[in-house]
Amino acid sequence: MLEVDQLIELEIIAREQLDALKAEAAREEADPDAVAVDVAIGRLSRLDSMQMEEVRKDAVRRRNLRIHELQEALKRMDQGDYGTCATCGEWIAYARLVEQPEARVCGGCA
Repeated sequence: MLEVDQLIELEIIAREQLDALKAEAAREEADPDAVAVDVAIGRLSRLDSMQMEEVRKDAVRRRNLRIHELQEALKRMDQGDYGTCATCGEWIAYARLVEQPEARVCGGCA
């Protein structure tokens, strides 16, 4: 079972990570230096540009998923059901939650 001071520390960690991810997303949206895929820059350069765009899109998807998961973890904290495994119902180890505050399952079930 998590103690009150541990929950407070985990909430601070989750909010800091969420704020950092949101700031990163805002910086990326404002980045005017992104190369457009339809720019005529040569066949190999264009293929490389397309591949880099797919890598960037995947990174954006993963970041958005993590933002959502952190927001859900903060909701669970407010509701009082944070820190229990969604699979077995046991408590998730504090060390695991420090590393991954959005974790929904314990180490054994993961």
